Amino acid sequence: MVEKKPIIRLFFVKIKEAFNDLSDEEKMAFMSKDRKNLDELGCKFETINCSGSNEEWQFIGIEEWPSMEAIEKRAKFEQEELEIPKYVESKTILGTRESSEDYGKE
Repeated sequence: MVEKKPIIRLFFVKIKEAFNDLSDEEKMAFMSKDRKNLDELGCKFETINCSGSNEEWQFIGIEEWPSMEAIEKRAKFEQEELEIPKYVESKTILGTRESSEDYGKE
């Protein structure tokens, strides 16, 4: 039997001026729409603010997705609904979680 592992998406983000130019209400509407979609697709995530220690990326995060289909739906939503490239520079890497319990043990 094949074990079905959640898909992990590591992301790096730098906010663009276009997002900073939005009003507080527009920013909140954007973030609420974003969060609703993440929740609907079953994403669990953590975000790290590293803007005080890293010039390249302001935020780094890790998302856990239930399936590749959910990630594909998310990618479409990011492009078509949120227009993510307009507001952030980003980089993502996909993978699966591996246990560290046996790392370095004989």
